Amino acid sequence: MKKRAIILIILLLVILAISIAIIQNKQEITNFEQCLAAGNPAMESYPRQCRAGDKTFVEEIGRTSCEPEQRNADACITLYDPVCVEVQVQCITTPCNPVKETYSNSCNACSNENVLYWESGEC
Repeated sequence: MKKRAIILIILLLVILAISIAIIQNKQEITNFEQCLAAGNPAMESYPRQCRAGDKTFVEEIGRTSCEPEQRNADACITLYDPVCVEVQVQCITTPCNPVKETYSNSCNACSNENVLYWESGEC
């Protein structure tokens, strides 16, 4: 009786571990930081690269991503700390290169949904 209970507990733990691994693998990785956080190794190149499945993500040097909490800010402080951003232009007929613009601070920059990254300083 005890052997069956032990075997059943071990079997349940294995099933739980497999379920957790499957759930973690289903989380979509969209950038270098998420790739590292998922346990994937960084390739020692410059800039570093991380591979998750069939996708490769490159570390952004000197640029900071707009985080979801920055995009959803109710208000931004009026601090002048200029940042240079690349604004994704919405083109109809052909792909367009991003346009560089200077914003007064990172909060104001990230409130624009077409801004992905920012760098300190004016453009």
